Amino acid sequence: MRKQTPSDLVRTVQVRELLLGHLRHGRVQPIPALLTYLRETTADTTRSLRPYEEWALLAVSEEFYPLIKQISRFEAGAQSARAQRQYNLLPQDGLFEAATHRVLLREDTLRRAIQRARFLPEDSTFLQLFVSLLKMREQPASPAGGSSAEANAFLGQYPNTEYAAFLRLFVKPEMRPSRFSYGLDFHSGTSILTGSLPTYFRAGANLGHGFEFGWDRYQLYLRNYIGLGSTRQEFAYRGNWREGLKINYFVPEASVGYLVYEGGRVRLTPFAGLSAFFITAATSQKDNPDSELNMTFRHPLTAGVNLDFKLWQTESSGPYRHETGSWMLKLRAGIRQGQARHDAGFKGSILYLDLGIGGFGRMLKRVTQ
Repeated sequence: MRKQTPSDLVRTVQVRELLLGHLRHGRVQPIPALLTYLRETTADTTRSLRPYEEWALLAVSEEFYPLIKQISRFEAGAQSARAQRQYNLLPQDGLFEAATHRVLLREDTLRRAIQRARFLPEDSTFLQLFVSLLKMREQPASPAGGSSAEANAFLGQYPNTEYAAFLRLFVKPEMRPSRFSYGLDFHSGTSILTGSLPTYFRAGANLGHGFEFGWDRYQLYLRNYIGLGSTRQEFAYRGNWREGLKINYFVPEASVGYLVYEGGRVRLTPFAGLSAFFITAATSQKDNPDSELNMTFRHPLTAGVNLDFKLWQTESSGPYRHETGSWMLKLRAGIRQGQARHDAGFKGSILYLDLGIGGFGRMLKRVTQ
């Protein structure tokens, strides 16, 4: 093999195949020599093994001194973009899974070897913990698959070592909520018309949905609701509106709020913004003359307040995504003034009160420093 002159990538694939074969057949003695061969025959910038693959190989072959040296010097995020691209080119051949499976089978042997070696107490304790973490490993995307009582005990005993930083990053990562938030809700409620509008229209129930996007305490609301109602009397406005005609009124809205209070279970957010307001006949039949009736209002300003009640907390996580959020009961009250575009006699306000339920979330970012 040393007489060949293949490219670094070909050599890497060949050596990985050899390592995988040795692991599957229970031969760990050749592993250190193969790792040395890779280091000596490939360029310094070549990435032949992912970090967690090499750590598992060093552990299973009892190469504990280089293992603790690598882990103590590992810095998350220090790899260059070129190194990340090289890692992506490496085959997904199950090398890490084969190494962790062999760790499980050799667990007692590895623990005795750690106990016999002359390590500092924190080194020996960490190596025992690392064997446990490899044994309980379930996902190949990161070096350790979850927390354990053993990890908690180590962090309590050695909180300021390089190993503690490693454990907080991969086993018990410190997560910080993103400044950006997002939410979705569905709501229903009722409306009150003021001015001259209740003379002509009877408001009923309304329903709708809304999106919200936040940055720190600021909120952007994109909402729409459809109201159901009817006419109280016959009148003329760009057509004949007969008495008892079923109508829909639409109030789409874009507004900005500021979170003024956030307690344990309650949030209070006043808002102001712009909205449309128009009333149409409820019929959708093209040959029906009522379908041509519509009334659009000027003056698009709107304002109000949101009162949110937290129902329960939610958490979700995965290899690449961590999120925290809540389900909320959302009470919203607002006012929208208006004047009909083509007749100043039709003017007033619509006051609405909605009750809805929705989800609210923030991404969690892993703290690496």
